[in-house]
Amino acid sequence: MATFMLFLLILVPFTVSSASFDDIFPYLIYSLFLTSIGILIGISMTWLLNNNEKLNKELTNVISTKKLPILSSAEKTVVNILQSNENKMWQAELVRQGAFTNSKASRLLSSMENRGLVRRIRDGMGKRVELTIMEDNV
Repeated sequence: MATFMLFLLILVPFTVSSASFDDIFPYLIYSLFLTSIGILIGISMTWLLNNNEKLNKELTNVISTKKLPILSSAEKTVVNILQSNENKMWQAELVRQGAFTNSKASRLLSSMENRGLVRRIRDGMGKRVELTIMEDNV
């Protein structure tokens, strides 16, 4: 439609005599105005639709990476032990069940805590470990 209007705008001045050109001049201005508005609306809608698709793809990628963290074998062991114990337990008990050394468990849990997978809460002389990734997915 816009192409046809532009074609008419270019063609009409060459086919109309100068006497009747005064009658057609307001029509040409109005047609040019409507054509430019249509082109602007078309460009704006195309830009908006492309941006929405990009934002939706980025949002989907962020959500999927949040739900599916990559875990090492030791981290999978910790997650499995915590899931079998209602998503929380004492750190000392976790060390015993996972057959970790105290230092290995401390480093592992610190790393998992920094990534937001678990939460450690000091309680008296010990620490409770709670699984947080299961709470986020609910």
